[in-house]
Amino acid sequence: MTELFGWALKGIGWVFLLVMTWPLLILFFPNSDRIDTLSRASITLLDDSSYRIGEIVKWALPLLVLSIAFSVFALSIFGLNWTKLSESAAYFHASIIMLGAAATLLAGQHVRVDVFHTRMSAKSRALVDFMGFYALLLPVCLIIIWDSQSFVNFAWRIFEGSSENDGIQGVFLLKTLVPVFGVMMIAQGLSIAMRAAMCLHGKERPARPDHTPQLFPPLENQPKISNGNGS
Repeated sequence: MTELFGWALKGIGWVFLLVMTWPLLILFFPNSDRIDTLSRASITLLDDSSYRIGEIVKWALPLLVLSIAFSVFALSIFGLNWTKLSESAAYFHASIIMLGAAATLLAGQHVRVDVFHTRMSAKSRALVDFMGFYALLLPVCLIIIWDSQSFVNFAWRIFEGSSENDGIQGVFLLKTLVPVFGVMMIAQGLSIAMRAAMCLHGKERPARPDHTPQLFPPLENQPKISNGNGS
């Protein structure tokens, strides 16, 4: 049984690696109708998935605020301390960050460390994002997934819970968010890399989800930054 499970994981791994090469297929075979059709369907599916998950996760923000507020008021005013309520803040916080990161990447709201990206042409930005997926995002997320499998596996084996008797007995679920984060970021990065490959060939890309800005707009379509004098 263990050997069969190992072969299954290897098969999934090979399929996963083949999927990761898809943006390269778009780049090197831009005139293939089959690749173009499947790429557009995949981009729409991945973007919509990240967007919908982000829309769900955002409701954990008011719950996070309420859990912290109730914990502070209960302790400071009534001298009461509920472990489950205190620990729930950590669960909400982790869920927001881990499950909402892909939606943040989709919306382009992550922090960039370069100062030249906004001044580049659409194709130059697409090339940066395409190379960034293979050189940075994909390797880092694969390392996260690989390194997390040991402690996630152990947590599930013992159904790890809180160190407090009256705490939340779901630490194993909390730790599972780490590899889930890696998978979701790879999926969204793959969608961006496919869009970038299309942009490099000057092809129209699938429509973005609602309230999500265009990923590689021409410079003249970008919003101007105010210089402080109202212009």
